[in-house]
Parts: sequence; structure tokens; C-alpha cells
Amino acid sequence: MIRAVLFDLDDTLIFAYANPAPAWRAVAEEFAPYLGAAPVDAVAKALADSTAVFLSDDENRRRWRLEQVVTRRSVVRHALEKAGFPDLAKLAEDIADRYASYREENMFLYPDAHQVIDHFREQGLRLGLVTNGATEVQNAKIDRFGLRNRFDHFQVEEEAGFGKPDGRAYRETLAALNVRPEEAIMIGDDLVWDVLSPKREGLMGIWCNRFGLKLPPSIPAQPDHTITRLGELLDIYPAEQLRRCQLQGC
Repeated sequence: MIRAVLFDLDDTLIFAYANPAPAWRAVAEEFAPYLGAAPVDAVAKALADSTAVFLSDDENRRRWRLEQVVTRRSVVRHALEKAGFPDLAKLAEDIADRYASYREENMFLYPDAHQVIDHFREQGLRLGLVTNGATEVQNAKIDRFGLRNRFDHFQVEEEAGFGKPDGRAYRETLAALNVRPEEAIMIGDDLVWDVLSPKREGLMGIWCNRFGLKLPPSIPAQPDHTITRLGELLDIYPAEQLRRCQLQGC
């Protein structure tokens, strides 16, 4: 019996930080008049590549989320120096800050997000939002995209003191919703944090794989479902099935 549905926020319900290379390119183009002899393509590639390497480490990702300004500026400065553009280091703070504002300006709610959330809520399921990041930043997104009144519990990393893939993020959410792990599903774009981690806690894990990524050849568990858009959940969990389960306890 499914009694609760948990959602990730960034790049699951909203387009936020996915596909960063075009964003770095757009920012580099804005700074073209100040780059001197440095080619825009080379600067954009240096920023995108260095950021990708930095964020491949979980601890670095945590710093990027929770110590955003200082960390982002440091990564940009290092990227420019490493790429052979030390004279541009003086622009690091402005470039880093513009990248942040550019991503925020270009965030949007996926068009089927509210419909899917409301679909589950209308059938009497409890809803939780499990998101990593700084409290102020994540709460601003929650309000901006009309999510505040749609969820029963918000689990925000900085506010809680821990975040995904720490199992406590899921255990605390389930406790707040008063449901058992086997009664809940988690939906998110990160295969490890949003699928494998909750499955270790006994939840079902649904991978929102919008970019058609391939599953690693050896993973400890398979997603219970893989979707490319949230609307597919309406077919996987139709209203009639959810109502029947609520009434019969199936």
C-alpha cells in the first residue's frame, strides 16, 4: 500500500542546475568584452570542466550548496588560473555571481509538476519534499514555484543538519509523515541520492531520468521505475488504483 510520495526538488520538479555547460557559455559570452585575448569558447570550457570535476566529489557538492558564494568564486578563480588565464582572475567574483543569477533567472517549474503532485494529493497520499541545499535558497524556490501548500513536510538539508544521501533525511521525513518505508516512494533525478539511498531505507525509488542517461553496469539495486517526465507517473499510479488501495488497504 502506498501512503506517501516523496519528491526531490532541483531538476526533478524544477529545472535548476542540470546541463551547466550552456549556462557557463552564456555567462562567458556576456563577459566577452572583458576577456581580452582569451577566447570565449576556451573560457567557457575551462569553467564548465573545472566545475564538473569539483562537483564530482560529494563533500565539494555539499560546500557548493551550503557555502555557495565563497565556494563558487573560489572554483571560478582556480579554473581561470589553471586554464592559463591568470589575468582574468580579477573577474572571478563577478563571473561566479553572474552564473548564480543566470541559473536563478532561467529556473522554471516543469509543466507537469503541479498536476502530478496534485494527483497524488487528491487521492489522500501524504507528500514530502526532500531537498539538499541552504534553507533560505530552497525555501525561496518552494514559494516561487507554488509548492508551499502542496506538501505535508519539507526536509531541507541545512535546516535539518544533514541531507541526501544520508538515510536520516528519509527516516526523518517518514517519521514526520507517520508512514513506514514500505508505504512510500521517492522520486528524483539523482540515481544514487534519490533512488539507491531511499531503497536502502526500504522505500521504492523512481528515477526521473530526463536526459536518457544509461544505468551503470553494476549497481546494487535497480530503480523500481524509470521515467523521462513526471507525467508518466499518472499512468504508473492511476487514480483508480490509488483510491482502491486507500479503501481496501491493498
